[in-house]
Amino acid sequence: MSTLTVKLRRDLRRRPAQPVSAVVLVMLGVALFGASYDAYKNLDAGYRAVFGTYRFADLTVSGGDTAAIAERARGTRGVEAVSARTVADVPMRMPDGSTLVGRVVGFPAAAQPEINRVKLLTGRYLDPAAPAGVLADRHVAGDAGLKPGSAVPVWDGRAWRPLTVRGTASSPEYLWPAASRQDALPAPGTFGVLYVPEPLARRLGGVTGPNEVTVRYTGAGRARAADLDAALTAAARGQGAGAVVTRADQPSNAALAQDIQGFSQLAVMFPLLFLAAAGVAVYVVLTRRVARDRVVIGTLRASGFRRRTVVAHYLAAGVATGLTGSVLGAAAGLPLAGTVTRLYGDAIGLPETTVSVRATTVLAGVAFGLVAGALAALAPAVSAARVPPAEAMRGTVPAARGGGLLARAGRSVPGAGRLPAGAWLVLRGPARQFRRTLYTMSGVILALVLILVSWGMLDSSRATVSRQFDQVQRQDAEITLAGPAGAAALAAVSATAGVRSAEPSAHLPVTLTAGGKGYSTSVVGLPAGTRMHRFLTPGGGERALPRTGVLAGAALRGELGVDAGDRVTLRLPGGRTVTTAIAGFVDEPLGTFAYASLGQVAAWDPAARPGTVLVRFDPGADRAAAERALSSLPGVVAYTDSRALEQTMDDYMDLFYVFVAVMLAFGGLLAFTVLFATLSVNLAERGTELATLRAAGVGRRRLNRLVTAENLLVVTAGVVPGLIAGRVAAGAFLGAFDSDLMSLHTEIRPATFAWSALAVLAVAWLAQRPGLRALARSDLAALVRERAG
Repeated sequence: MSTLTVKLRRDLRRRPAQPVSAVVLVMLGVALFGASYDAYKNLDAGYRAVFGTYRFADLTVSGGDTAAIAERARGTRGVEAVSARTVADVPMRMPDGSTLVGRVVGFPAAAQPEINRVKLLTGRYLDPAAPAGVLADRHVAGDAGLKPGSAVPVWDGRAWRPLTVRGTASSPEYLWPAASRQDALPAPGTFGVLYVPEPLARRLGGVTGPNEVTVRYTGAGRARAADLDAALTAAARGQGAGAVVTRADQPSNAALAQDIQGFSQLAVMFPLLFLAAAGVAVYVVLTRRVARDRVVIGTLRASGFRRRTVVAHYLAAGVATGLTGSVLGAAAGLPLAGTVTRLYGDAIGLPETTVSVRATTVLAGVAFGLVAGALAALAPAVSAARVPPAEAMRGTVPAARGGGLLARAGRSVPGAGRLPAGAWLVLRGPARQFRRTLYTMSGVILALVLILVSWGMLDSSRATVSRQFDQVQRQDAEITLAGPAGAAALAAVSATAGVRSAEPSAHLPVTLTAGGKGYSTSVVGLPAGTRMHRFLTPGGGERALPRTGVLAGAALRGELGVDAGDRVTLRLPGGRTVTTAIAGFVDEPLGTFAYASLGQVAAWDPAARPGTVLVRFDPGADRAAAERALSSLPGVVAYTDSRALEQTMDDYMDLFYVFVAVMLAFGGLLAFTVLFATLSVNLAERGTELATLRAAGVGRRRLNRLVTAENLLVVTAGVVPGLIAGRVAAGAFLGAFDSDLMSLHTEIRPATFAWSALAVLAVAWLAQRPGLRALARSDLAALVRERAG
């Protein structure tokens, strides 16, 4: 066995905690990367499999001459299949008596459609012999307890038509039950989908023929989907089509894709934080080992060991740390990836999940760990090789003229010389070994970044819910009427016990176009002086609803490339177009709507009369009693409680909260491990110095207090830059979830900063305890003799 190998084994036996802590950090980073990245790839593969098996549409066209649009699509190269169907949003009544505005989708009764097929979960498929038999989407079936045989009355425009559930199904079109891009988070019991025979869908929708065309591309066509989308969209609009939705913009797919995209970014960024922390730990351990081994290195070099041999020795220590941690982390990440995939797939209702082991992920994780260990060890290894033998064998020689900045400041400050020796020991320690102080501060900064990113995302998501439902949407409930919300209907609603005020509202589906770009949304019509909705501007102010033009969601500035005052074209449901101006932009967390006065909406489309009423309750009103009273009013066909929507947002964030909680736990573990590595190295390096103080009569408890005060002083110095870096990192991570579907502002409570700082200080106090106990058990005589040489 070589001399350097014997030395390495003895070093590990003497102080195993520091390299073990670095191994743990590498293992955590690689395990987190393997679990999250493989889960992301598994979910992506699962989506693709579902889209292929159930023939998910690549393009969906609503309105216009559907026969001409379908014929044009069939004759286009790259199109595999075209299907025309009827889709309508209609009120539904659930078995428990609750009502909602749901959606009926026309299906062929004899067989599955060519596009957007469903997976039958329970019961039987549609049958031509049962014209009133329907399939319930799994989401509404779960919310309302629907099962084969359940009765679901549906409003056909004149009366409630009874339908019978034949079975429940899952569709790639509604993996996430999004009613639209602007209503991607419907509350349970407020939206549902029924798949009904095509003739029944036409009767319920009040139309004589299909009003929607779905298009599926071939594999080669999907490779040039952008060109096909543009060509078919232009052709459809020439035939009077309203909304044209690509696969990427389809509401359910867009909501889930945004979630997965954010997941994929976090799957890389969080592990990199751990690997960076591991690199810092390895660097600190090896750098201080090189400093401690100066005499040994000088002796080895004087004995004939070549420079590259010394470099290889210390570099091997870093590589071994990275390799050991990455192999253990890759092994731990494999089962974790399967668990995360199944949990996430079950949460979103993915019909089929794919769990596979990817050699590329394992190899990438091992490579990450190796690179982190090697890079961290490279500088200390080179530093060791550059130590001149004669100088190193003399040991550390104190400077002839010292004092440093702190000492000079002490001499210049009146009364500073009267400070007790213990205070000077605490103050001079960090300044005397400034590089060592920087190592510890870097560990504090990394720990605070991970903690604040996690905690900041939690605060910001809660602030988003509060902003939407406490500041923007002021109504307590929304009711849908069978007819226009006229004066008599408003008077009846306002006279209901518990109701404080009521306002009419209209919803006009449109496609806003400008400069060749289009965006499908809804124009929400409200009274000019509405008190049910606040219009918050991107600059942080508030403005009123304009009498002409529209207020647009802030995301449309980038989606359409427009600014305030620009003209945009509104494509209405019948294919007719009108031109108006962007009066300004609003900053809202959920969805990207456009807002206009009721008079302006009526001028654009006289048929778009107010069909809903926004309601505010008296303070302390019995909400359940008010709901029963409002639902029983003549002409009321659906009731939506705003608190239910807020609860849905909270439920939607549950997976996010779990993820954040896990990251907080990992952040605490990272903080402990990094600070343990740095602080224990500091204590080990100062062992002879502290032993000398003990031998000189300083009591163990007093010495522990002095060392603790010095360590906490260094940690405190790293807290401020750590909090700043954490705030910046939280904003960057939240940007991964920002889109037209959801806008998350970085809002971190002051208490979060305070608790994060206190948490790191507490972790630092705990992290130094093992080192202090080891110091208490050390042989004072041996350490003092070591100092004497």
